[in-house]
Amino acid sequence: MLRQAIAHPRLYVTYIGPLKVAAVIFAGALAIAAGLIFEAPILRRDEATEWMPTLAYSLVFFGAIYAITRGPLRNEFRQILKEFGPSTDVKEDVDKLSLVTTLIFYFLIAGESEEATARSQKNEDEDRARPFGRSNSRPSVVVVQSESFFDARRIMAQAPTGFLKHFDRMAAEARYCGQLRVPAWGANTLRTEFAFLSGIPDEAMGVDRFNPYLGYCAKPVWTIASYLQSIGYRTVCIHPFHKSFFRRDKAYPHLGFDEFIDIAAFEEADRIGPYTSDAAVATKIETLLKETTQPLFVFAITMENHGPWAKPRIEVPEEIRAAAPVRSKAVLQYLSHLQNADKMIGRLRKVLQEMKGDAVFCFYGDHLPSLPNAFRTIGYDDPRTDYFVWRKRARSDTRAVNVSADALNRLLLETVAVALTDADARALAKNERDVPEQGSDDRRDERRAGESR
Repeated sequence: MLRQAIAHPRLYVTYIGPLKVAAVIFAGALAIAAGLIFEAPILRRDEATEWMPTLAYSLVFFGAIYAITRGPLRNEFRQILKEFGPSTDVKEDVDKLSLVTTLIFYFLIAGESEEATARSQKNEDEDRARPFGRSNSRPSVVVVQSESFFDARRIMAQAPTGFLKHFDRMAAEARYCGQLRVPAWGANTLRTEFAFLSGIPDEAMGVDRFNPYLGYCAKPVWTIASYLQSIGYRTVCIHPFHKSFFRRDKAYPHLGFDEFIDIAAFEEADRIGPYTSDAAVATKIETLLKETTQPLFVFAITMENHGPWAKPRIEVPEEIRAAAPVRSKAVLQYLSHLQNADKMIGRLRKVLQEMKGDAVFCFYGDHLPSLPNAFRTIGYDDPRTDYFVWRKRARSDTRAVNVSADALNRLLLETVAVALTDADARALAKNERDVPEQGSDDRRDERRAGESR
């Protein structure tokens, strides 16, 4: 996380405050400089040979660190660390091992989630038994992971008329809908993201649950993208931020994506405040759907409603002001951005309805917004977000079910599998109509011969 904060300070520094961060950095630099200038050295080295013991010590010290982190002793040292029994529960491990020791342990044993690896292998084995679909007609599959989305009417005394109307319509038409149990609150989008893509429960990831892209995804991992890729889909991820954030540029090729569209593909005019708008992401999805010549899977990770919301960046409608659960500029901004996410849902529904062929659309929130003071004030502590899985040609037989992010993976796969099965049935019925009944020509000749006689 520290490395990400240095590389992408906007997402972190704004929460703490630029002045506070600058003060901490300046104070630290001043303390080090003062120590070097005003503290008398314990040892004086007047000749070059007197530096040899320090040089030898440094070589041994840093050589040992390399050997146990990247070199020949890495696996052996990991086994020793596991004997100390880190539980991967942060609170428990910090109490038992201290914060710094816990960080070191987690860093060194990351990427070794045996249970998660076994689950990934099981999914790959199940792929071989799944129906691939025999017809050429395959549904377009669009998934939107919406930044900080949840049905905020749960915290409103009375929601404005038409609030989240498109979400309501899709949920009413969906094959599945309900509340989504996610492994994070207010941040750590990648944890929900990976749980959905891989179908691996958070608790099975061990240390890697905190950042699966750091070590665990350094090798190929089964995901819904890799499965759809294996049956002929073109797989595209859209994330209007820097692709290097959380090492997605390194991890996503191992997750089955053919293309990664990041912030470089968007214009400055596409922004609302500091982040790319949901409308711009919807435009990008629409363009992909219209231009593709093969079955398409699009996984979009939005950014518009990312915090902090302290500075005004969107106009707040009067009905939102009246319905806000607390007097907070941040809450008002957040609720207004929710309406834009809802408009994105309506737009994508229209696009998919107007397309030829079947389509599957999944939409869900990655985590609740980082508004701890507001939630504390109103006494709200439910960490779940909301989702739906909609199919264009499905009957309205919605199943309301609350699931976890990893289980949503299976609901989407099941919906796609049903669409493929229906496509096969339609293709079979068409073939039966087009192909003459076996032996019909012979019977026709016999009838003509009889009439002649």
